[in-house]
Amino acid sequence: MFTRFFKWLISGRIQKRIWASIGIFILLAALVEQSLKRAERSGWENWKAKWEAKGEKFDIASVIPPKVPDHQNFAKSQFFAPLFDHDADSPKFNEARDRFDIKTASSLRYAWRKGKHRDFVVWESAFYESDLAKLADDLKRPHCRFNIRYEDGFAAVLPHLGTMRNAATLFSLSSAQRLSKGDTTGAWQDTLNGIRLGEQLRTEPFLISQLVRIAILEINFQTYWEGQVNHQWSAEQLTAFQETFQSIDLLAGMESAIRAERNMINHWFTSVAQGGTQTQGFDELNSSLDYFPAIFFYGNQYQINRILTEIILSGIDVSNHRLNVHQFKKMEEEILDLKSSFLPFRHAIALMMLPGLDKYALKVSQTQAALDQSAIVAALERYRLAKGSYPEKLTALRPKFIAKIPGDLFHDQGLVYRINEDNSFTLYSTGYNGTDDGGEFFISGETIDFAKGDWPWPQKVAE
Repeated sequence: MFTRFFKWLISGRIQKRIWASIGIFILLAALVEQSLKRAERSGWENWKAKWEAKGEKFDIASVIPPKVPDHQNFAKSQFFAPLFDHDADSPKFNEARDRFDIKTASSLRYAWRKGKHRDFVVWESAFYESDLAKLADDLKRPHCRFNIRYEDGFAAVLPHLGTMRNAATLFSLSSAQRLSKGDTTGAWQDTLNGIRLGEQLRTEPFLISQLVRIAILEINFQTYWEGQVNHQWSAEQLTAFQETFQSIDLLAGMESAIRAERNMINHWFTSVAQGGTQTQGFDELNSSLDYFPAIFFYGNQYQINRILTEIILSGIDVSNHRLNVHQFKKMEEEILDLKSSFLPFRHAIALMMLPGLDKYALKVSQTQAALDQSAIVAALERYRLAKGSYPEKLTALRPKFIAKIPGDLFHDQGLVYRINEDNSFTLYSTGYNGTDDGGEFFISGETIDFAKGDWPWPQKVAE
């Protein structure tokens, strides 16, 4: 019986039927695949068209800062131009990269937040005084645009960031040394120059660039705080500090960086669709593309753009100076939903590419809150110099000492302010958790946990 069945199975007529069935199945599978792929692509393109009609742009060209004349461009400074004019292996490149390299303690950033003076460290060349003087002169140029290859997307090289941070640290150390010797004018100028140096990155649309900008601000808050808590700044110096702090908008930088991150991801998708890849930062993803089902390709692009546009960017309100932290938490929920959905591997690209923006939002908000408090404190000090004491309420500062009092980034209640019995003041934001914790940082060991506790302005020097 088996023999007869085998002969029947291998007969020409039956083989033709089998192969015909296989062919039909393959054809149907291909048609289904193409249909699903077209549906996913259509879904992405329809969503994109809807947002483009609202004025949103999704290409990398739309986030590239305009070029500026060399003579107006800080990036053409003698200290930074070699980073882009010479090969990474050249002596001039290495000299420019290491120009301001110093060894400093990591605690430089947050000593002021803990109410601590900075311990001085020994470094070479007397603060690099000659270089800092030249750099201060370069900072008079009105624009900054480094010659970054934006078309490389995530593979773009950013060699200037480390050098800028090191130079800003030198300005901060120099200002602290001058202040300790009573040279308030020199300390004031160095502190402002350090802050201005970081602000050269304000239009650079990379998340890492904005993080370096934030780090530079944190470093240079130190001397401003030391001079304020010891009442060393004059009214004129405080006015300049106040105007500088009020001119800095980290939320706008955050918004542009997230939009650029999204558009660079779209640049990567376009590159892959055209047969190419970008490897830097996506090695694991690029190696997996050969095995990734093409029918899910555009669905991933849609999910990334939807989450970043509808959830994250909608949570940043630049005009009202407000950040909705719930939107960042919602993003994490969306990511968990993708991980737990039916056939989660179909979202693999989105899950690997979506950045961890909750920590970025925390860094931006804590530093923007410090900027807002710094401006208010400058106005408070000017009020004290003029009237002999601090005001009972912040509203007394308007309009002579400050035109508009910054509120809390997270809610309508505003910052907490009160006069203390020793004639000092208390000023704080209730922070990322939105709960009033009595005006205290949450500190574990030597580390401040900004996700917990309040964000106070330190008014007493720690012992």
